[in-house]
Amino acid sequence: MEDQLRTEQAILKKKINWLDLLKVIAVFMVIVAHANDCIILNQDGNFNFEWGTYIGSLYRFSVPLFVLISGVLLLPTKLNTIDFYKKRLWRILPALLFWGIAYVVFDGMVLNAKSWGKMWFDIVRLPLSFGDASPHLWYLYMLVGLYLIIPVISPWVAKATKRELELVLAIFIFSTFIPYLKFLTGLAFGVSDWNEFHSFYYLSGFIGYLLMGYYLYTYLPGWSTLTKRCTGAILFLTGYGITYFLTISVPFSIPNIEMVWYYCSPNVLLEAVGVFLLVEGLALKNGVFTRIIQAIAKYSFGIFLIHYFFIGVIFRYFAAKFDLHPGLNVLLSCLITLLVSFATVWLLTRIKGMRKLLM
Repeated sequence: MEDQLRTEQAILKKKINWLDLLKVIAVFMVIVAHANDCIILNQDGNFNFEWGTYIGSLYRFSVPLFVLISGVLLLPTKLNTIDFYKKRLWRILPALLFWGIAYVVFDGMVLNAKSWGKMWFDIVRLPLSFGDASPHLWYLYMLVGLYLIIPVISPWVAKATKRELELVLAIFIFSTFIPYLKFLTGLAFGVSDWNEFHSFYYLSGFIGYLLMGYYLYTYLPGWSTLTKRCTGAILFLTGYGITYFLTISVPFSIPNIEMVWYYCSPNVLLEAVGVFLLVEGLALKNGVFTRIIQAIAKYSFGIFLIHYFFIGVIFRYFAAKFDLHPGLNVLLSCLITLLVSFATVWLLTRIKGMRKLLM
């Protein structure tokens, strides 16, 4: 029965529009995250912790949502390990290096007037880590790790029963509480100065979202639409409420805020799964809205890569020229950034060789 269910789900993966809607939501919320940085980091000269907290507690599900989508689309892979690496890593690594260099040059020549020596240093370190010019590219380094593990876990995923998946996911869910446990007690299942890997380390992190995406897509279609939507709304609102409450409750510091906003925290997990359930299986009728969603989703990877060129400049322009409410500034800045990024990606993909760096 489970094998038949998996076969039916694999066929459906080829023709589901709601995944495109999830991609659009995820990439838009990534843009919101970097607009909100302009509030949190005081880049517009008008620090507003209250609205930075409202918005900052909202968008944390963006990256986990991308990984849930990857779990739907990529697990279990039928490619052998070498072929999978060739197909997936070749898509990521050139884009990482090319856009990493582009951001270093843009930051050093346009935004902050850095010396060639400093820019060269930032470029040389790109294979090891992203720099200040492109913090969003951390996602690509993480994605490389997920791509490396997918062929390894795929044989198990293909054979695992629903109960076995639930057991592993329960361990993953438990692991999301460990940062809070360490914050409260200073202890975390064997973590010490000479060991950063706690007992549940190997079933924690974004691999859990991969498995969660596969599980939700494979085993939840049997739920009624009303049940999925109500459950999704409850989970999202609960996750958002906890995130906001903890943000205003912990002693203020960047590490404490980052702990609360940690992508692999229980509150952000609730948000991400909630949004997934709100959209999963949604029937989108053919029309203008669906075509717009499909178009943005098609270029979502490219939009993610290049939006950081625009969002800070656009936000600061609105902040300097207009006396806008912070929330309205974020909304308008993000919509304009999405439009400009889409148009830029669309044009760049018409240039020979650029398509592989954007899609």
